[in-house]
Amino acid sequence: MPKFEDYEVVKKFFGGAMGKTFLVKLKKTGVEYVMKRIDYLDEQDKKRADEEVEQMKKLESLFTVKLICTFTRYADLCLILEYCKNGDLRNVIAELQKLPIEDRIYRVWQLFSQITQALDFMHSNQVVHRDIKPENIFLMEDGTIRLGDFGLAKELTEKYYATIAGTKFYLAAEVYLQNRMTFMSDMFAFGIVLFELLTGQYPFQASNELATIEKIKKGQNSDLPDWVPIEMKRPIINMLNS
Repeated sequence: MPKFEDYEVVKKFFGGAMGKTFLVKLKKTGVEYVMKRIDYLDEQDKKRADEEVEQMKKLESLFTVKLICTFTRYADLCLILEYCKNGDLRNVIAELQKLPIEDRIYRVWQLFSQITQALDFMHSNQVVHRDIKPENIFLMEDGTIRLGDFGLAKELTEKYYATIAGTKFYLAAEVYLQNRMTFMSDMFAFGIVLFELLTGQYPFQASNELATIEKIKKGQNSDLPDWVPIEMKRPIINMLNS
């Protein structure tokens, strides 16, 4: 049975919907993984943690971060996860802005296709991620993506899931106006990610948080540059209007 002592902690990461994350090394092989430690003390903690594990098992695919194993450590549940060495898309956004436009568009098409497949797979399993953003989309050394951080992912048992969660600037208008989240909430956030990948800019930029949310509610996003191909521009606009 795997246990905490099998791993050496290399460094601590920051962020995540819930829990503490560390880069660890399996002592026996030297292979690096991510260890996510989730509170596992009371019944509510256990329910949340167990739900995340079940979602990860259910949603295992080529485009999702792989769960290797789990074990308990004191009052924590430890998840050992695949390590995506090239970081997340927040870093990619900055790097893409240095590329010639033609190369940038080509790379965004690749990411567009992969993220679409990841979300299609989730949604076909009746699960909404609820926290799509660059920091939750990871990159492998071969250039493929992994969708991660399922701490907020929820199964839709009705036509929408009423509980609101996620990162404010990536929440769709339906969240603010109708207090609900659907599959379209994920697609709206995906549209923002694609806009940022192409331009390096956030599409609902405003002077403060309240003004930003108002722009989201009114659908007042910035225009994509003219150099973005129409076959790419149309779906992004549709996502931002969802």
